[in-house]
Amino acid sequence: MTPSYTHRRARVAVSFALFAVCTALTGCGQKGPVLYPVTGKVTTPDGKSLEHATVVFHPVDSSDPSAVKPRGKVGADGSFTLTSHTAGDGAVAGEYRVTVELWLSSGKGDDPPVNRLSDKYAKPDSSGLKATVNAGLTELTPFTVKR
Repeated sequence: MTPSYTHRRARVAVSFALFAVCTALTGCGQKGPVLYPVTGKVTTPDGKSLEHATVVFHPVDSSDPSAVKPRGKVGADGSFTLTSHTAGDGAVAGEYRVTVELWLSSGKGDDPPVNRLSDKYAKPDSSGLKATVNAGLTELTPFTVKR
């Protein structure tokens, strides 16, 4: 027996209503932790910029290897702005160990890029660099890194 036209319309209407409710609820989940803007500066001991270096903040209190690690690219003046998800959105408030790497071409054709900084700065446990992100805008004390 074939369902009547009225029954088919009712099923389509119910299906559409369920779809609309599911779509609306999808956007109602938790949006994640609050991020705060963070800016800083990285220079050498003689005050030169480490332009193109990458600064990565490693959360001290996180045992989760997939935890977001905010990062920033150092500009010509040595400054950087942290990004967790979208450009300049910042970092979660807390304590961080900081790493700095400066990967540049070796200048030898197809050779892979080379980190121009000491390996100690590439590891959170050996870099010696630490930072605290507070609620609100955080302007960090400049980091000094030897080449």
